[in-house]
Amino acid sequence: MDEFLPADFDCSMAVRQEIIRKLKALEAVADELPVYIIHDVRHFSVMYMCPRGLQLLGVSLEDVRRLGSEYYTRFFNPDDVAFYLPKFMELLQNPDPPKWFSFFQQVTTGKGNGFEWYLSASRPFVFDEEGKPILSLTFALQLDPNHHLAEKAERLMEENLLLKNNYQRFASLTKREKELLQYIALGQKTAEISGRIHISEKTMHTHRRNIKRKIGAKTHYDIIKFAQAFNMV
Repeated sequence: MDEFLPADFDCSMAVRQEIIRKLKALEAVADELPVYIIHDVRHFSVMYMCPRGLQLLGVSLEDVRRLGSEYYTRFFNPDDVAFYLPKFMELLQNPDPPKWFSFFQQVTTGKGNGFEWYLSASRPFVFDEEGKPILSLTFALQLDPNHHLAEKAERLMEENLLLKNNYQRFASLTKREKELLQYIALGQKTAEISGRIHISEKTMHTHRRNIKRKIGAKTHYDIIKFAQAFNMV
């Protein structure tokens, strides 16, 4: 095994040389970069991680390579991974031209292996002779827990999880109910909404009750959170 690649890494000699060249270039300026990770996108395991990243996780390069897919369950919030990983894999299906994919993630680099927020960005890094990506590059920048971005990241992931878990509820709403849900979430009163769309207040009360039942909302705050997750307000 050389410094960067395991001996059994499946690629041509030309590709291997390109990988080593690129990783040496990153290593030369590693102290000036965020943590960086190289994934083998063919089975999305970690192929290489910079020394600072390994230190933060408390593992060796050999350890993290052996983990395979367990890497994600051991060091990351599984709800985050379930949201962003499929989106990045979809981007890899059409890598021309290569694009950056940015996302927030929670990583167990805190005290007692607690989660800390990172802003990360990934893109295809090395391609095979047929132009298919085989490696990706990810930069991970830790967020100051007292910075407003960490709070926004928390809210964003909550909304993403709400969206993922409630898509069927949203799909069950009629076109009219979605319109009314938006008005309700904006705080408009029954009389105001019924006057706007020319229905009786009694009918509006019925719509409101049906909407709350369909989306599983018990309070007005629940309605607002639901509407925000689906970009209605």
